[in-house]
Amino acid sequence: MLILGLLMLLLITNDVSGVIHLAGAGATVPTSVFVAWKAAYRALRSPFVDVRLSYHARGSGFGKREIAAGSVSYAATESLLADDDYAENPDLQMFPVLAGSASYMHVIIILQHSS
Repeated sequence: MLILGLLMLLLITNDVSGVIHLAGAGATVPTSVFVAWKAAYRALRSPFVDVRLSYHARGSGFGKREIAAGSVSYAATESLLADDDYAENPDLQMFPVLAGSASYMHVIIILQHSS
């Protein structure tokens, strides 16, 4: 089933020149990783296939809306799809591609009381 899905994706995104376009959208956190992966993929695969990858980092909610609407081939989000999302889009699947952490920083201001 996965292979059939990938073949369908290639048929849909392949233009007449043989170029495969894959557009993504979503979370800003993985952007630098996606850029590095894109460069590595093109370096390894360009002799065999011309795949043009793009990613629009506009936030998790944006990516979830775009993938549900069918506007992009892939999306990234830090939040899980709700049961309603799966019910409305039964072909969507989530899987982890990146793990990270967030740090909270705060400036502490110490006020000195003069006597």
